[in-house]
Amino acid sequence: MSRVLFRSLVSAALLSFSMLPATASTVSETDVAGGDFSGDWRNFSTIAAGTGSVSGTWSGGNDYDFLAFSGLGSGAQEIELTFSTLGNQGYSFSAGGKIMWSTTPLKYSAWEGQTLGTVDFNYYNQSNDQTFTLELDDDFAGDLYLQLYGTHGALGYNILTAANDSAVVVPDTPDMAAVPLPGAAPLMIAGLAGLFGLGARRRRQAK
Repeated sequence: MSRVLFRSLVSAALLSFSMLPATASTVSETDVAGGDFSGDWRNFSTIAAGTGSVSGTWSGGNDYDFLAFSGLGSGAQEIELTFSTLGNQGYSFSAGGKIMWSTTPLKYSAWEGQTLGTVDFNYYNQSNDQTFTLELDDDFAGDLYLQLYGTHGALGYNILTAANDSAVVVPDTPDMAAVPLPGAAPLMIAGLAGLFGLGARRRRQAK
């Protein structure tokens, strides 16, 4: 095997590593200052760009969480919100609230924006998570303001953004051979090194 061919194959293998997606970050309510997201509609808690998951809780009556997602990326995408109970609850259990959203900061009150849905748990449905999907259209500019109004009871929630999409799309062009899967790249490099060494030994023995 020629040195030029060997170097070309190794370069292709290393390229596969560079195509690995960046790991999306996770934000938990317990990690923010005071251990609680903002309850002030005039001062949303800012969720930075690149955040793929946000987790929080509603801790009793009128626990409001206002979250501003900056730099989500423009265009059509989905935001998924899942609510769940915190352990097994008794017969009198009741918890829920309302989900609203806006693509612009609130101006006059906490109740501006659009309603995504109503969360409603009781003893009989507590084992089933409740998931709501916000479908943003092509006109979405990248900034999202979520208004999570926990009106009664304690619940946990998790928000998934488009940053969780780990798919890697490689364009199919005639000038570029198919790139091997990232997980196979180390094995391929080791194998190529072995072949190169074997070829070198054979050339020395032939002299």
